[in-house]
Order: sequence, then structure tokens, then C-alpha cells
Amino acid sequence: MKAKKEIIVATILVAMVLVTLFLYLIGTREIEYNQIVSIGIVLVLVGLAMYIIWDKIRNIQKGLPGKDERVISISHKAGYYGFIAAIWSAVLIPTMIDIIFGYELDAGDISAIVVLVSGFVFVVSYLYLYQKGK
Repeated sequence: MKAKKEIIVATILVAMVLVTLFLYLIGTREIEYNQIVSIGIVLVLVGLAMYIIWDKIRNIQKGLPGKDERVISISHKAGYYGFIAAIWSAVLIPTMIDIIFGYELDAGDISAIVVLVSGFVFVVSYLYLYQKGK
């Protein structure tokens, strides 16, 4: 029952992200290149999250638990990698953009970069560790 609640909450969160992204696109008159890249990354993250939700649904339909010790360990490792990526992206990306392009990022841009990079690293490392089996 707990796994079903987690799936429902995750599905609602994915739907809320998609609705928010849709409303953002409707409200934006001109879309710049950096916004297109950010939207693309968000769509990739949403797609990968939907895959993880679908995999949990498939496991529950087979009678397997939604979470076992291996999945919890994988989640913790992927969370650690996402955390490290968040720290280093907050330091390195603004510095590299300033050195290469001579452009200083706003705090909102840096926050968006940190969230997107850490989320992407988490999902990719989660899927990699899940497929690897360790």
C-alpha cells in the first residue's frame, strides 16, 4: 500500500511539473537559447522520472516490493552523486561561464543550473546503478 501511495504522489509531482512548464511556455513571449536548453533538460528529467515510476508499477504488478534494500542503497548512492554534482556545479559552471564568455550569471540562473545538473546526475546515476545491479 505504501508503494502505491509513493507512485501516486510521484505521478502527481510529474504532472505538476509538466503543467508548470506548460504555463511557463504560454506566458513567455520570446524564448532564448538558454531557456530552450533548460526546458529540454527538464523534459529529459521528467521522462526519466516517468520511466522510474513505470518500473515501480511494473514491479508491484509482478508482486515484488516497491523498494527493497538494493533500491534504497542505489537511491542513497545516486543522491550522494547528485549532491556532489550540485556543489561542484554551483562553483564551476558560473566560473567557467565568466572565464569563457565574460558573462556573470544571475543568482536565479545559478540556482536553476544547480537544480538541473543535480537532478540530471541523480537520475542518470540511479538508472546506471539500477541496470548495473549494485
